[in-house]
Amino acid sequence: MSVEPEHAEASPAAQHVAQTMIRLWQQAHEDVAPTISEKEMRVLLVLSGEPANRDRIARDLCLSVPSATRLLDQLEQRTLVRRHPSGAFSLTGAGTCVLEATRQRRRHLLEQTLATAAAPDRPVLRDTFNQLYGVVSPLARVPRSRSPL
Repeated sequence: MSVEPEHAEASPAAQHVAQTMIRLWQQAHEDVAPTISEKEMRVLLVLSGEPANRDRIARDLCLSVPSATRLLDQLEQRTLVRRHPSGAFSLTGAGTCVLEATRQRRRHLLEQTLATAAAPDRPVLRDTFNQLYGVVSPLARVPRSRSPL
């Protein structure tokens, strides 16, 4: 199986960009909410769309139900999520604020990064990010395997 030279060069570049974007995401999280764990932040992200019960949260995050329960209990104690009588959980105003502040910080860090590019390259980079998003975003809807590989 041969790999076209164009693809062979793109793969390390794509990995580097992905790693850098992950670092930007982590930096934004650390800047805004250093006391909220990565797993807790992932729960908040799941709840940003609509209320969900603990089984769905566990399934969406590939966690055991007891692990999801612990995370939800911790977030409820910190008033970042609320438990409804139906058993569903949703974000509180504080939880929504944490997510929005993190998103704003992430956008700011990305804008700072793009500002370091030469002025003529910035529109090209923005177009490239938009095209990449169009290609990658459907992959987010692919069901995840519990396999670490």
